[in-house]
Amino acid sequence: MKKLFFYFVLAIFTFAVSQPAQAQQKPEVIAKQKVAELSQELNLSGEQQRSLFRVYVLKESDYAKKVNGKDLSNPEVAAAKKSIDQTLDKGVKRVLTEEQYAKYTKMKE
Repeated sequence: MKKLFFYFVLAIFTFAVSQPAQAQQKPEVIAKQKVAELSQELNLSGEQQRSLFRVYVLKESDYAKKVNGKDLSNPEVAAAKKSIDQTLDKGVKRVLTEEQYAKYTKMKE
């Protein structure tokens, strides 16, 4: 009976520990989803899609390292988030045409 209880507790613990790891997605997966959404809305070319994918992968990996799960009221974390968002906006603006960028900014609002 003790062994059965031990295995039950071990199974519960293993399940509980594995849940947060499964909930987090890799930056590449998030970037691919975001670029797919933008591609449909903005009619992106193949080169634009590749460029935006690289921009979003960098953004998501930086965001995961510096901001994810941290208190945004902390000035350092808030500054890091703002810097990451500005870098993303510059990258997106560099890749998109003026019309696409105007539509992108409307979508963000």
